This record gives sequence, C-alpha cells and structure tokens, in this order.
Amino acid sequence: MDETTFTVTLSAILIVGIIVGIIFGRRNRTKRQQHIAPPPEVPQQLLDGEPNTAIEGTYVNTVLGQELLERVTAHRLGNRSAAHLEVHNDGIVMLRIGEPNFFIPIDDIIATSTISGIAGKFVEKDGIFAITWQLQDTEVTTGFRTQSIADHQELRTELDTLTNGRQTA
Repeated sequence: MDETTFTVTLSAILIVGIIVGIIFGRRNRTKRQQHIAPPPEVPQQLLDGEPNTAIEGTYVNTVLGQELLERVTAHRLGNRSAAHLEVHNDGIVMLRIGEPNFFIPIDDIIATSTISGIAGKFVEKDGIFAITWQLQDTEVTTGFRTQSIADHQELRTELDTLTNGRQTA
C-alpha cells in the first residue's frame, strides 16, 4: 500500500468515526431527555384563525432553561429549520418546515429577550429572539431568527403587549 492510499484510507476511517460519534452522542442525549414533555400541538382553531402577527424566519432550536448551549434534542426540538411564527392572543404557533409544529401558550411564557447565540448558532448582537417558557415542569428557551429587523421589532412589540411586559427584556 502506498502512502497516498494509506492517508486517504486513514482519513476516511477518521471521518466515519467522527460521524458515528456524533450520531451516537445525539441519540444518547435524546434518550437522557425523554423525561421532557412533548410540546403542545397547535390547536386547530388557531390554524384556522387569523394571527395578530405572522413572521417568516428560522427556528434555531430549543435549549434547557437559560443554559444556551444545552440543546433539547427530545421531540426534535433541537433541529434547525425554516419556520413561520404566528402570534395569536392564545399564544405562539411555531410552524416548522420539515419538523413537527408546536404551540407555546401565552400563560407559559416566562420572558422574551434578544441574544447573540444559542446552541450552534451565533450571530450579531441581539440577532436571535429568545422565548423562555414553561414546558410542563421544564423551563426551556426557544430561539427564532427573523428575516429583518422590522419583523424582529414587530414580534417584540406584539409579545410585550400580550404578556403585559411580564419579565420581558
């Protein structure tokens, strides 16, 4: 075996090993997080109704509480996707492309803020809109990146109005 073949073979084995490690690590994290309740499904009346605000953007992911690097992989909440976020009087509807949709009841929202990074996605200062909410007995934070600063401001204003400014930053 010549040196080039050896190098290519060794590199391929290392790359496969890394990929397998990532897959097993994510699978094990998901198993450890099975105690986390699934997010509520979107009520049909909200899908049929007209939202107060509708914004296109990117669902970044959901993390545990304020631990911005502790991604929730259970129930596919850790998967980034293009999304359509709707704000209704009853709560937030997260319509994700290629991933399960979910609902955040308005009474479960603890705080909203802006951050520059969350588990695998880091952007400019205050570039991600963070919604901290209570998922049954677990506090989680969901990150959403709007397509424009105007959408960002509209989302903030609407949620501040609905939550009466409750602990929002």
